[in-house]
Amino acid sequence: MEAILKHNLSVTTVIITILSAAVVFTVLKYKRRIRKASEAFHYMNVLIVTDEEACNSAVTIIRRKCVYHKAIGFDCEWVTVGRKRQPVALLQLSTLDGFCGLFRLNQMKTVPSSLKALLEDNTIYKVGVSPSDDAKYLFHDWGAKLKSSLDVRHLARACGHSAGGLASLSEALLQVTLDKHWKVRCSDWEAEQLTDRQIVYAAADAHVAIKIFAKLIREYTSRARGSYWLTGATDKHSQQAVNDLCRDIADVAFKTKHNIADVAFKTKNNKGKKDKIVKKEDIVMKKRYPYATRTKPLYNNCYLQAPDGELLCTCDKKKALWYVEKELAAVVSEAPLTVRLRFEPAGRSVGAVGRYYCLAKENKCVVCGSTDSYIRKNVVPREYRKYFPEVMKDHSSHDVVLLCVRCHQLSNTLDLRMREMLARKCHAPLANGKAVFSYDFNTKKIRSAARALLHQSQSLPGVRRRALEEVLLQHYPQCEEVTQELLEEAAAIGPEAAIKTEEESHGMKVVEHHLKHEGLLRLEEYWREHFLTSMEPKFMPELWSIKHNEERLRVKLDEGRLSQKDLQSIGLTPWT
Repeated sequence: MEAILKHNLSVTTVIITILSAAVVFTVLKYKRRIRKASEAFHYMNVLIVTDEEACNSAVTIIRRKCVYHKAIGFDCEWVTVGRKRQPVALLQLSTLDGFCGLFRLNQMKTVPSSLKALLEDNTIYKVGVSPSDDAKYLFHDWGAKLKSSLDVRHLARACGHSAGGLASLSEALLQVTLDKHWKVRCSDWEAEQLTDRQIVYAAADAHVAIKIFAKLIREYTSRARGSYWLTGATDKHSQQAVNDLCRDIADVAFKTKHNIADVAFKTKNNKGKKDKIVKKEDIVMKKRYPYATRTKPLYNNCYLQAPDGELLCTCDKKKALWYVEKELAAVVSEAPLTVRLRFEPAGRSVGAVGRYYCLAKENKCVVCGSTDSYIRKNVVPREYRKYFPEVMKDHSSHDVVLLCVRCHQLSNTLDLRMREMLARKCHAPLANGKAVFSYDFNTKKIRSAARALLHQSQSLPGVRRRALEEVLLQHYPQCEEVTQELLEEAAAIGPEAAIKTEEESHGMKVVEHHLKHEGLLRLEEYWREHFLTSMEPKFMPELWSIKHNEERLRVKLDEGRLSQKDLQSIGLTPWT
């Protein structure tokens, strides 16, 4: 009898185990079933906005609903007529809990200040696929800047997923199928009334972006304790992990050709040896110029004194020793290296602008403080400064700061917004998002040298590499070193550049416009203000000033070293 009971108990246990497994399988299969967006997002609350009052109300709701997670789904729609894109007609913003505002810009005829403030709020991420493209169109069509845009494909790649389009990400991560039929995608978004299908399509596109973002953030922070992003908890470890990740990829366009999936393939050599496994991303990385970042400090903080011992400025060691070698100065101290001139300089350090050049400067990124590696950043780009008169080119080191590689890339991306603004304001169009340059000699040689350094630097002998660098530095005498930015600019020179006229240059047109209207000092200030607001640097040199050149030139004017002709050359006559 006891044996029978044990047998029955064993059979019962097996049956229960099988039934439990079947239930779990059924539940998982149910959860992982592919659903249409209209079914999956049935809970959504969609508000169609056609006037400023409704806009203000929608923006208030959105701000309240994203107070913890600081992110919203973002997308735009427009009409294309005869292959020509019309202005953005619809802007979609969605919160994680399902509230979605459909802002019909074509009916409002403008972007209300409340909506502009939300778009420009860099503490709230606007997530989607290719949001930087939509941001460009928004700015071009409506003058509305988008800050802290974030392409979810960066997150997908960081979490090890394939970075496809919005529809493929939605199906792979959320098991939700989006309606991507061409009839709704290419429908009339400027119609007097949107159809139900258009409303569901537009709202789903924005909402699925924030849902994907939330899932990827949970996955990314799974190693941290808790999940503050969704719960509003204050787990500092999770919060910092999310902040660091999002800060690094915000406002950075996702480029498929530079983000090839981690897929290995085989290559054979000519000798028939064993196939070698090569990762595609390794090939991409080899195309980067490895010598762009500085390995030596930019600032040596040596001191240069007047004959009476008054401090004139700090300088690099090479410059200080040049004065000594030419017997124009004598060494008065070795640590730190200090040299005293044997002649009276043209000017002395006067006021705050003079003290700026006397301060020791740190060799670290002015934005984040990183000291690992850094690249020189021209706050006022060379494409404009090269057209400035000589009186403004003196002491240009004020506008050269150090950035780490990550901050340098981000800054260059954000600079495009400023260039686009200047292009519109000064009627100086950009070519493919980049300024058109004009060169008067040997353009083919310059371009070939830059491309060789960009794509073959690791295989070049040191002597050959230095020879190519010298070719570029002779063409760009204002540069002290070859940087990634300089290589990309030189490599982009087209064969037609040698025959283009100066009037075709974006930089020259912008400079000419400011000479006639606001003056070149104001153009400098625009770029300095842009750098401060877009990058929010925390380690700028002391006494660094937006109005630095104006203060410096006023000192020269008071000392009688600036003529009315000099003032006219910078667009100021008389000084105001």
